[in-house]
Amino acid sequence: MTTQQSTAATGSSRSESSPMSTAPNSVALAQHSEPTVTLYGRIAAGAAGYVSWPDPPDLHFSIVIDDAYSDITVLDGQPTLWEAGVRNMALIRANRHENSTPSGVRVRVELHPPQGMSRTEFAHQIIVRSQKFASYVAPYSAPKNIRGSRMRPGEYNSSSYVAGLLGSVMGQVPSVSTPGFQAPGWEDPMPSHFFKGEAIR
Repeated sequence: MTTQQSTAATGSSRSESSPMSTAPNSVALAQHSEPTVTLYGRIAAGAAGYVSWPDPPDLHFSIVIDDAYSDITVLDGQPTLWEAGVRNMALIRANRHENSTPSGVRVRVELHPPQGMSRTEFAHQIIVRSQKFASYVAPYSAPKNIRGSRMRPGEYNSSSYVAGLLGSVMGQVPSVSTPGFQAPGWEDPMPSHFFKGEAIR
């Protein structure tokens, strides 16, 4: 599965008086009504993302689903703090919010569904798998040697969550190029059983 850097869509004018414009506009409207899925990358945890200096800063990834009918859904993984109690601190939980996109975005990568899957089903399956994620089970870990570009085997962070979520829907983790940044955890996606409600404490 390939990914590509997203580009801005070009606008086009239409004539209200010309009947010839009706069919093309109808097709364009139908195409736009299908959701788009984009990977947004921003500096992880604010200033903490620069702990890797002099190596490139770390990215935190979010999946942004833009649907003409249900608006914007943002999905990512986050470490638990006090909200789940002391026993559940520093574990990975699924995070979802709607109707606003992340700020401070440095990287945008358009994601495409696997062959034979529509964009609507692609977006739907990503949301369903995120809802099935076994939160409060796996520890949230820092990269190897703190400022490294990779995780220790079997340790996960927010990039591991996003990579695993996409892999559970697409059948494989998409290859993502982020020149000038690093994304520890992407190389170590969370196993698919975490997104099927099968993980056990």
